Amino acid sequence: MEELSCPRCRMTKYRNPALQLMINICGHPLCKSCVDVVFARESAPCPDCGRTLRRSGFRTQVFEDTRVDKEVDIRKSVMKIYNKLESDFPTLRDYNDYLEEVEAIIWNLESGVNERETREKMAEYKMENEALIRRNQIRFNQERAYFKDTQAREAKEREARAQMRSKLDKEEDEARRKLEEEFLQELKSNSHLTAEELLERRRKFEAENAAKKSSGDRMSIDVYVNTNTNDDVSATDADSGDQIPATDYVYHEEVMDIAGPDMPESRDLWDGGYMNHVRQATQRDMGGGYSSLISCQRALCDAFGGLFATPEATATGVM
Repeated sequence: MEELSCPRCRMTKYRNPALQLMINICGHPLCKSCVDVVFARESAPCPDCGRTLRRSGFRTQVFEDTRVDKEVDIRKSVMKIYNKLESDFPTLRDYNDYLEEVEAIIWNLESGVNERETREKMAEYKMENEALIRRNQIRFNQERAYFKDTQAREAKEREARAQMRSKLDKEEDEARRKLEEEFLQELKSNSHLTAEELLERRRKFEAENAAKKSSGDRMSIDVYVNTNTNDDVSATDADSGDQIPATDYVYHEEVMDIAGPDMPESRDLWDGGYMNHVRQATQRDMGGGYSSLISCQRALCDAFGGLFATPEATATGVM
């Protein structure tokens, strides 16, 4: 593997372990010292390709292959303009054609093929779709802000739970110490009781405290977490400025054509005797959301499905 080095001063990573290579939009690297020398002013030509570059455009090289860094920069700039979503297209084929067009633009800019025409095409597209580009960018920013907000809230909840558990553990140790002292004191004051009676009283006392503690701990942790996270983590969507108006959800009942007789209603399954030979759901099954009606409806759907289908309808795709 070729050792990393600056193409201008020939300084290598071996000779200077602190060598930091910088890269610009042209994809040719320079070490930080050479950037300070060559770009003493704001702009200067690239020592390798002669393209005029701005000093503010340099960033630290991430990948060993500079072509990868160049492609990443180009892809970011292109995707800021070509940011359509699948929902913006009538068909999946149109969306796939759009993605192929975007990849062709990225390849042209990366390889230097028809670069001028490609950039003119991008400028024209940006002008024609300015409103759509802005709308999708706002949507992307909102989704990213929501994701960061969710991560921050979850991290704060974990921290709050850990703090509360630590506090409860300390309280438990203190309560256990007091319990030992009370037990020793009871031994001294109730000398007429036998050892078995004292142990039995202690077991009952510990069992009562354990039951109270388990329910109290859960409530304390939940209250502590809710109190310390709801106020600190802000709602990013409310402060994001630009907002995309959300459309209300409208429920549309699903109509499924099984090419067979109509399925009986749920109330008719019991009256019609359909449920006579179906295993009844147990309490454990119902706890998970299962119902014996589901099995019966599934079996009837399999039995009725396709009874009205004909070879001609199957061949044309119409049942």
